[in-house]
This record gives sequence, structure tokens and C-alpha cells, in this order.
Amino acid sequence: MLLLGGVIIEIAIAVAFLAYYFNTTIFATRLTAEALVAAQAGVDDALIKIVLNKNCPDSNCPSPYTLTVSRATADVTICKDTCAGAGKHEITSIGNSLNKKKKLRAVVQVDSTTGEVRTESINEIAL
Repeated sequence: MLLLGGVIIEIAIAVAFLAYYFNTTIFATRLTAEALVAAQAGVDDALIKIVLNKNCPDSNCPSPYTLTVSRATADVTICKDTCAGAGKHEITSIGNSLNKKKKLRAVVQVDSTTGEVRTESINEIAL
């Protein structure tokens, strides 16, 4: 009887450990996806700011700033001319969701006469 009880307890502990492990990995995957979505939202928000104001960042267009997306946040920095070259803006967005982070960098070209904005690249950067 004692041996049977010990086996049942060991099986219960193993099942509890496996349930915890699977739940943790699924939760971590969800947090990583939320961080990536927040970083993408930061890039999109910065693109809108640049479309509305081709001289961004300036007094009407702050940089850096924080954007809140549901439970996650994005720390967004816009750099003009000096980071990516003349006539270009570089957008760096770091999405945070609890302990997970994702970083995206976008380079956009802005025509100084017409204000036309063309996205050259959007890349995920390792942290």
C-alpha cells in the first residue's frame, strides 16, 4: 500500500511539473509576440509622425517617446539625417512585455521637397 501511494504521488508530481513547464513556455511565447507587436506599433506610429511632419524630430515631434499598446509598451526613437544618411530617418522601436523585449529598426527616405516617405527597410535587431 505504501509503495503504491509513493508511485501515485510521484506520477502526480511529474504531471504537475509538465503542466507548469508547458504553461510557462506558452506564456513566454505569448509575451514575445506581444513585445514584437508593440515594437511594430512603435514603428508605425513613428512613420505616421514623419508623414505628418517631414522634419520630425523637432519641437512638435518629440523623440524619444513611449507608446503604450495594451499590456505592452514601445520605446521609440526617431533619428534624422545623422543615423542613416542625409534625407533619411532611422526609427528604433523596442517593444516590452513584462520580461520579454523585441527591437525593430526601420530606415525611411523622406523627399525634402515633396515630403514623400518611402520605407527602405524594417529589420528585427538582436538585443
